[in-house]
Amino acid sequence: MVSKSLFLAAAVNLAGVLAQAPTAVLNGNEVISGVVEGKVDTFKGIPFADPPLNDLRFKHPQPFTGSYQGLKANDFSPACMQLDPGNSLTLLDKALGLAKVIPEQFRGPLYDMAKGTVSMNEDCLYLNVFRPAGTKPEDKLPVMVWIYGGAFVYGSSAAYPGNSYVKESINMGQPVVFVSINYRTGPFGFLGGDAITAEGNTNAGLHDQRKGLEWVSDNIANFGGDPDKVMIFGESAGAMSVAHQLIAYGGDNTYNGKKLFHSAILQSGGPLPNHDSSSVGPDISYNRFAQYAGCDTSASANDTLECLRSKSSSVLHDAQNSYDLKDLFGLLPQFLGFGPRPDGNIIPDAAYELFRSGRYAKVPYISGNQEDEGTAFAPVALNATTTPHVKKWLQYIFYDASEASIDRVLSLYPQTLSVGSPFRTGILNALTPQFKRVAAILSDMLFQSPRRVMLSATKDVNRWTYLSTHLHNLVPFLGTFHGNELIFQFNVNIGPANSYLRYFISFANHHDPNVGTNLLQWDQYTDEGKEMLEIHMTDNVMRTDDYRIEGISNFETDVNLYG
Repeated sequence: MVSKSLFLAAAVNLAGVLAQAPTAVLNGNEVISGVVEGKVDTFKGIPFADPPLNDLRFKHPQPFTGSYQGLKANDFSPACMQLDPGNSLTLLDKALGLAKVIPEQFRGPLYDMAKGTVSMNEDCLYLNVFRPAGTKPEDKLPVMVWIYGGAFVYGSSAAYPGNSYVKESINMGQPVVFVSINYRTGPFGFLGGDAITAEGNTNAGLHDQRKGLEWVSDNIANFGGDPDKVMIFGESAGAMSVAHQLIAYGGDNTYNGKKLFHSAILQSGGPLPNHDSSSVGPDISYNRFAQYAGCDTSASANDTLECLRSKSSSVLHDAQNSYDLKDLFGLLPQFLGFGPRPDGNIIPDAAYELFRSGRYAKVPYISGNQEDEGTAFAPVALNATTTPHVKKWLQYIFYDASEASIDRVLSLYPQTLSVGSPFRTGILNALTPQFKRVAAILSDMLFQSPRRVMLSATKDVNRWTYLSTHLHNLVPFLGTFHGNELIFQFNVNIGPANSYLRYFISFANHHDPNVGTNLLQWDQYTDEGKEMLEIHMTDNVMRTDDYRIEGISNFETDVNLYG
């Protein structure tokens, strides 16, 4: 009779064989191991650049010079140093009472995504690879590279595990490899001003992303991915990053003679016509950051930069998080001060001009928005309760704009509750007399107009566009709010989850969102038809992209409304 101990030992050995750690070989002979998570092999926390520490702080990333041999890629790396995302949630909690207005099944995942970046470190340039379990190097699966959002001041790849995409791709019979990349945000990744511009280290966060894409090109075949079939996609600042990768170096997306990516998806973000890296806005942010860090802002710019490099990470973290939620502008300086800007290098010209002059990577893409993008940001102007208050707030944002330009925005976006956001809700959801007005302005300025600029400028590539309305009349004050679709893509497999996952997986495989999805046929966008997919909770419809033409067009043409 077989003893119980022998039976248990055999069972343990069998389980060990079945769950044997997946491996990949890098640089010819350096073996790393990962973890099997059900149907998915995961490799987390793989370095793709040297740590940007000490003299490398604020500088462009350097190639990884260490060895991968023996790396146990079992856990996500720390997030990069950043704004505390809990503070923005605190503001929304105070303003809206999130616990009361967001359905319970969404609340937990939303908080987890926003607060999933507790562990921070300047040593943060790592990426993660998710693939179908058992994938071999010769399989050459399409690759989906995720770039996270967070207003260019926070975010982490750890908040977006790729398991859901890989599992659904297996279910569809269209397997993919999913990669997510960490990049520096805020002043660590997008410090502006004269000193950093003269040093040639602007837009370090964009260079982090590019370095990650170069790593994918060099190494993803060892994981079973196809470096000749890479799709980049992201949401919010991640989508804005995708837009800027499209125009990087005037549209040259090659590395070692091969394209770094071959298609793109932009969720709730596009190019912004920001002024260059040494203009007034970045200089103000630079001095504000230096002041809070205890550096002498009356010294030369180079001395101030040297001072910032001498400070500890914790001092700089505290400096970035120094603001007053009760101030009229609150978080606004943080959200507006950092992000990609023209620098004559990776971004050689203004973003809109690069697209309009054809200087962008010619790849097929999808671009879309949530219906009520601005409601999540409107609480930054909660104290603006009258038209004069809103005008003062607009003058703060649009510091280069004429009074006539600002008055035109106010006339195109009146206080009338029925035309504000959440849209199509009449007089309801007016948190303050100006809340819906401000939400509508932010929605169209930051999200709708950049999307339309791209669509009109990229006539020589295949493109698709969408509008998500699936939370209409379900979430008071917020509507179909910015970022909600991430819950369905990464956390909760209900409602529109199939639409996002299946359309996007099909696009990664075929450069067409309609192959093998069992979903509504999504027609390409044309200048004549302005075809647009409208994503609902349980079904979708095709519509025309023709809403709020006058207001959105004003943001497309008056670039002085950006800083």
